[in-house]
Amino acid sequence: DGVPIFSLWDNLPGVTCTKIRGLLNSTSTMILSRIEGNIDKVVESDGKVEHVGETFEEALEAAKKVGIVEEDESLDIDGWDAAMKLRALCVFLSSSVNLSSPEDHDVIVPPLEAIPRDSIRQINPELICTEFRTSRKKVRSVASAELVDLPSDPAIGRHRPVKTWKMSVQNEFLSQSDPLYNLNGSSAAVQFFTDVMGPISVVSQDPTLMDTAYGLFADVVRIAR
Repeated sequence: DGVPIFSLWDNLPGVTCTKIRGLLNSTSTMILSRIEGNIDKVVESDGKVEHVGETFEEALEAAKKVGIVEEDESLDIDGWDAAMKLRALCVFLSSSVNLSSPEDHDVIVPPLEAIPRDSIRQINPELICTEFRTSRKKVRSVASAELVDLPSDPAIGRHRPVKTWKMSVQNEFLSQSDPLYNLNGSSAAVQFFTDVMGPISVVSQDPTLMDTAYGLFADVVRIAR
């Protein structure tokens, strides 16, 4: 959401990305962090953990007022937006991409509909509080992709081994050691794991519409060159 990732990657010649992991949808991050509220002040009453943040509906309405929710809110809430961004990254980072048939291509990028997605509608506020109280974990909608090997399979027209991206958008409870743990509000981040370098992290802290506009501008300039 605003970071010109495609342009940044041009400055890493000869590097192969083998794994991607990040928070790619600002709306889901904002909603989940507002549901958490001031999670350090979680209280217990009659043996039950009391929720101290907003309801899902309240958090969604707040995100709408900020102006970051898609016209079709299900794109944000049900993981479609993050899945589309993740797939776009996988297409861009693949040296030879085939979107339909595996023949004569090194990397296969599965269709959008094949990416498993969790919806943040199903997040239980009490569970958020309980997980934080017992293990200090926070829940976030994490998009991830990993380059994996596929053996040859002549029965479906794949006559030699190839690679494919294994992608998903899942609600994960993150530990304090996770680089994505402290991202709140509308912040977004992505980590790239490569064959020759350690993890590369790109973070956009509470991006504005100007951030998004510049990210689009930078990538359009890159395409035009």
